[in-house]
Amino acid sequence: MKTPGIIDGLVVAFVISLGAGAASLLLGSFLGYGSVFNLVLLAAALCYLLYLFKRSSTRVGRVVMLAAWATLSLACWFFEVPLFEQVLIQAGFIWLTRALYFHGTLFAAALDFGLVSAGLAAGAWAMVNTGSLAAALWSFFLLQSLFCWIPDLGRKHGAEAYRGRCEHSAFQSAHRVALDAVRKLTQP
Repeated sequence: MKTPGIIDGLVVAFVISLGAGAASLLLGSFLGYGSVFNLVLLAAALCYLLYLFKRSSTRVGRVVMLAAWATLSLACWFFEVPLFEQVLIQAGFIWLTRALYFHGTLFAAALDFGLVSAGLAAGAWAMVNTGSLAAALWSFFLLQSLFCWIPDLGRKHGAEAYRGRCEHSAFQSAHRVALDAVRKLTQP
């Protein structure tokens, strides 16, 4: 699986902000500003989460994370959570997804939290100065494209790191495969 890069992040930021601008123009005359903001916020967060899942090599828990995001988003929608808090919840969920799927250390996750916070500040600044939802999302996701540069010190990839440390004989490899097969057969 290809890991995220800065160009990918810039393209995603551009597509999300362009889509947000188009959606706010099209839906602005039919719905109120708050409803348009809610819909665009949820759509942008979903698109970014799907991008993260596509770029992640980890396959475990994707359905659970999407179900948790959908449940949380629907609860915010139905309980009419204020927009500012919804923005914080969506940004927090983006951070949590990246911390779980891309970072192996607490230090990297803390740096990512700082990046999400800086993105929120940039998005708020753009929203206050321009009044444009597309500019706010562009500013936020532009900074989020930098998360691929966060150092991931100390991350080991299980069997790959183990194989690099010592060489196995043919017997040890066959023995490990047999033990794995027995373990799979005995588990429910």
